[in-house]
Amino acid sequence: MSKAEIISLKENTDKIVTEILKFGMFEPRDPSIPISQGRIEGARRLIGEIQEHISKLKIIMDLAGLILEPAGKLKINEDWITTSERISKEAEDEETRYKELLEEIGKIRGEIDLYKSQMETLAPFSEITVSLENLGKLDYFDVIFSIVTITQLEELKNNKNIFVAYRLLKNGNYAAIIISLKGTQEEYLTKLGIRKFETPAGESPYDAYNEALQKVKSLEEILTTTRSQLSQKVRDNSSSFRELLGKLMTIRDALNILSKVRVSDNFIQLEGYVPEKKVKELKNKLDKIEAFIDFVYPKRYGETEEPPTYINLPKRIKAIESIIDIYGTPSYWEVSPAIFLIVTFPILFGLMFPDAGDAIVVFLFSIWFYKYGVRKGSYNIRNLSLVLIYSSVVAIVTGLLAREFFGPLLVGGLEELNPSKFPGNIGPLYYVWPVPLSISKSLAFLLPFGEYATASSIENTMIFSVFIGSLALFVSSLVGVINALRKKDMEFLIYEKLPLLLIYIAPFLIFAYGIPAGVSNGVAYFNTEKAILGYILTDITNPTSPVLYNSTAIFSYIMILWIELSIIFNWISRVILLKRYEKVSIGSAIGLGFMEGGFEAGLLLLSNTISFIRILVFALAHYYLLYAFSYMAYLVVGVPSLYAIFTSPASIALILVGNLLAIGLEGLIVFIQDMRLHFYEMFSKFYDGRGKEFEPATTYVELI
Repeated sequence: MSKAEIISLKENTDKIVTEILKFGMFEPRDPSIPISQGRIEGARRLIGEIQEHISKLKIIMDLAGLILEPAGKLKINEDWITTSERISKEAEDEETRYKELLEEIGKIRGEIDLYKSQMETLAPFSEITVSLENLGKLDYFDVIFSIVTITQLEELKNNKNIFVAYRLLKNGNYAAIIISLKGTQEEYLTKLGIRKFETPAGESPYDAYNEALQKVKSLEEILTTTRSQLSQKVRDNSSSFRELLGKLMTIRDALNILSKVRVSDNFIQLEGYVPEKKVKELKNKLDKIEAFIDFVYPKRYGETEEPPTYINLPKRIKAIESIIDIYGTPSYWEVSPAIFLIVTFPILFGLMFPDAGDAIVVFLFSIWFYKYGVRKGSYNIRNLSLVLIYSSVVAIVTGLLAREFFGPLLVGGLEELNPSKFPGNIGPLYYVWPVPLSISKSLAFLLPFGEYATASSIENTMIFSVFIGSLALFVSSLVGVINALRKKDMEFLIYEKLPLLLIYIAPFLIFAYGIPAGVSNGVAYFNTEKAILGYILTDITNPTSPVLYNSTAIFSYIMILWIELSIIFNWISRVILLKRYEKVSIGSAIGLGFMEGGFEAGLLLLSNTISFIRILVFALAHYYLLYAFSYMAYLVVGVPSLYAIFTSPASIALILVGNLLAIGLEGLIVFIQDMRLHFYEMFSKFYDGRGKEFEPATTYVELI
């Protein structure tokens, strides 16, 4: 990112703004050294006015169900301030056409909210059909209804002159019916702060509640009709709405540029940020209108003003930025997590959600969700739905490899539920499955479930899950070192990022050691890793007599020493930082350094690495949830027949419930856990996320 300073004659102001909008890659900023304090009159005032018009227009389009996409053309035959005033008046006239309908909709919504509030108040007593007016006329008793707290309820229960019946409400309070002798407890109840429940005209809570309910239904019907009228009116003019929205958004950006301009008697000054690769293009555009432009390239670290961050991703995968934005925008010196998030996020999702049928449903939902985001004009919804589309595609692939389609019955059949009890009773898709049976059999040593899973499959999958974690943590720590180098902060590199890299090299080397053996035979890899882990466990439990019988045992012992030395290095680094910046005593620095750089580092090494076992856990949970519902479906019909299962309403209902749980609940949990693995295990090793997003001024319509 480079910082550009533009100097030109005042009469070129509007031409410069137009060229910058067409360029679309310039973010204006207030000049660091202004040539004067003069500004362009009206620019800042008009920004607020134009933004208000944009908000109102979006409300109208949203109510009408119109896609919030700007389009059209904007003719520039005058200066930008005059154009802004003209378009603002045009927007005001357009809003006036819908003012009455909008006011009516707002009034109806207000009335609906009022009656719904009344219903919420009446709900605790809505089953009582006796009118409150009649209850108030009793000769010997006072009967009142009230919402009381737990403290008030305890006081009432301790009063022997009062009878109280109560029911717990969702908010933790109680709906209470309080009965006492006529006129004896009024002062006492007032002192407790108990307010008497009342209804309009003293009618019964039941009648009052249903009356409010009927009014809400009636108003909602009127609202639907009114919105339909508005929708039809807007849709008839949809093209002019989109064009007006595009004009307003373009003018907003033009005014934003003008508001940053400094004006002297003869010249204007404008500063802003431009991607380095676009510098020459901007210079060529401004040279044509005799504007002088100079560029400064910020240092990686130590700037008084932090440049914005521009991540240039291909359009098809740019949606992955939505995941990063949840964590924060990268600083300008950071490597963007998008580099490997593009690959790791969908893969981890697919490994945790291996069912082709359920993944297809998620895929179709994602497409609908994307269209919903388009209609709402929400880029976040669109981007998240695209990420879910990519992830569900990978889940379809893993489901095909695992031979799972809405659970085990359609492919594996009853034989998969119990091979010894139902031999040969396979599903209708068994022989027509897209992935050959030979491939699934060759992966049997790695699949912890299914008809071909082996006795050691779960152990192998645990090792595979942790191997993925060790690789991800190593790469994350390595990127942390690269970021420190890009930041050009040697202290940050030596005392913060280098110790982490040294620590997380060890688990990667441990779980990569068996790769040569596993190239020709996958089982050999897992046998080698089990041997290494066995040696490590033995050496840890017997530190005075390490096992050094062979090269694998020696390697295991070296890794233990490596981890110990790396943690000690991290401890010393923490002591130095505490002593240098916290100004604590050497004793306190050593103690705190051990807790933060020694004990905590060792604990995080273990927990972060093992945390990736959740890949196996969620894959197993998904499979056995559907396995359980499939078995219950078989038990319902009571006969070993797939035809009976798929024609019984009860068994079909059970299978549907199981899949809905897997798709809705588990799919959401897997998505969240996927983000957690990235945010806490991976991003914490290298990603700061305190940058500012590059927000260039651009045109949303064709300028003519």
